[in-house]
Amino acid sequence: MMKRLLLFCVLSGSAAAEYESLEWSTLAPAINEPRVILPEVNDTQKRMLGYVLQLQSKTDEASIADVNKIKSTLKKQGIDADIALQARANYMMLEQRKAESLNTTLNGQKVRLSGFVVPIKFAGIKAVEFLFLPHAGACIHMPPPAANQVIKLQYSQGFEVNNVQYPVWVEGTIKADLRTERVELVDGEMPVTMGYMMEGVSIEHYYSAQSKHQRQDADTSLSHRHQH
Repeated sequence: MMKRLLLFCVLSGSAAAEYESLEWSTLAPAINEPRVILPEVNDTQKRMLGYVLQLQSKTDEASIADVNKIKSTLKKQGIDADIALQARANYMMLEQRKAESLNTTLNGQKVRLSGFVVPIKFAGIKAVEFLFLPHAGACIHMPPPAANQVIKLQYSQGFEVNNVQYPVWVEGTIKADLRTERVELVDGEMPVTMGYMMEGVSIEHYYSAQSKHQRQDADTSLSHRHQH
């Protein structure tokens, strides 16, 4: 009986070890670019710069006059509107590159990751495709997180999501695959940029899975003590 228990624990441990635990931060590699320093402006100056941004593409005389007037006012306050708006554009481009920076070394790896699932495709009452995210409620009534923090999860077996606020453990094969798709969420259809794809083989509720793995660890520890 003890030999059979020992063999079961060894096999269970091997199966669990096949999937490497992953942190969400691993999906967002740093990019080696200097920071963009934005000029310090107050709320009124922000609104004035926003008005310049809104009008600067217009060619009618009134708009040009308004832009020149605002730029002159800002100049007197020590702010060059053209430099400030270029810094803003550079900052936004850098933030996009950070958001879309992917860890391609993960391609084809079998990983285990905890997070939250938002269903986007159903087969009956069970969902078969999800957005897999590090935070609860992301993509629902708020902008989606960075692309490298969004995984499109496919799970052909189907999983019934009782509450998107409940965390899960997911095991599967991951790969970097930057894409933007329109997805249907509870608050309507919206475009979402996803940095990764994952073929899931297992989805478990976080706390029940934790308990199961703790029991497995305890069984393994017990078997080692009996060996000695």
